[in-house]
Amino acid sequence: MNCTIYKALPRWIFLLALLSLAATAHGAESAEELLQRINQMPVKERQAALVSGAKREGTVVWYAGMNQANLREFSSAFETEYPFLKVKPLTIGGTRLFNRALAEYRAGKYEYDVINVRSSRLHALKKVKAVMRYRTPYRQALKDGFYDQEGYFNGIWASVLVFLYNTKLLNREEVPRSLNDLLGPKWKGKLAMDDDADDWMAAVLDFYGEEKGKQMAKRIGDQDLQIRHGRSLLVQLVAAGEFPMQIDAHLHEVIRLREQGAPVDYVFPEPFIPIKSVSAFTVASRAPHPHAAALLVDFMLSKKGQEIAQSQDRWPAHKAVSKGGPDDVGSRKIVVPNPDKWGPRYEELVGLMRTLLTR
Repeated sequence: MNCTIYKALPRWIFLLALLSLAATAHGAESAEELLQRINQMPVKERQAALVSGAKREGTVVWYAGMNQANLREFSSAFETEYPFLKVKPLTIGGTRLFNRALAEYRAGKYEYDVINVRSSRLHALKKVKAVMRYRTPYRQALKDGFYDQEGYFNGIWASVLVFLYNTKLLNREEVPRSLNDLLGPKWKGKLAMDDDADDWMAAVLDFYGEEKGKQMAKRIGDQDLQIRHGRSLLVQLVAAGEFPMQIDAHLHEVIRLREQGAPVDYVFPEPFIPIKSVSAFTVASRAPHPHAAALLVDFMLSKKGQEIAQSQDRWPAHKAVSKGGPDDVGSRKIVVPNPDKWGPRYEELVGLMRTLLTR
């Protein structure tokens, strides 16, 4: 190595060159190893190394589990931040994206760089080694429940589940405030719930303990729940007066409809607020564009990315980003499903939901 030449180079290039030589000496490195090396650099050098690599890649492929309007806000802001990168998204629905990612990896096709999925589904991707660890320093700013110790799970937001009611059918004073209140005879046959309620079930079991939680879920199921598919549909049905109440509505959807003038409002449930599984933003183990993928994850976890999430009425992961006002969770008790606990037991959880809640 010509030391005179290397002394003239910027320090981060010199460090990257040394690390690359070390990696070459030990054989080809994986994308996970590459990013792990870069994450060991000082802040400025780390950022410069990611940018340099991303400029060569030019693209990041995002399997995005969200609607296209919200996605455009994130991708446009990211491309403004990094004009040399182009986000190439695929939006076909969360379940289809998850199944596609699994199928592609098993077939030896490595198309995507990042994917956001419900944290309860992360276990299946980890099991087949379709995703990697990415211990970005940005995870230090995340709330409890939005990250794991291993480094696979970096959460970007979650959905707060509330009691939604039709203001033309119910006065606020008569709306149930707690799960126990739902057990009264006047609510039999009048409570709606989404058929995709495994996160709600996990929160109940975590809060009460599994045996007492199953008893509580069964008692609520005995109220002849009106089960429908899709929380967005249910919010619309409550607004139309089809049901007076929904017990697992997304807070951000309720707020949006209320602002549009629909006759809906909500209460935070007691004794705890269930949180729908955190959306995990994870990097593919065979990411074609690992530097660009790392920059996108960092952006989504950054305060700027999290403020966009907040503007979409999502519950952000960043500790310093809060909505404030009456629509903020504040200091209320919350229960976030643990993906390490419930991921391996996902099918069991779905079975319990169908047994205890569906009649």
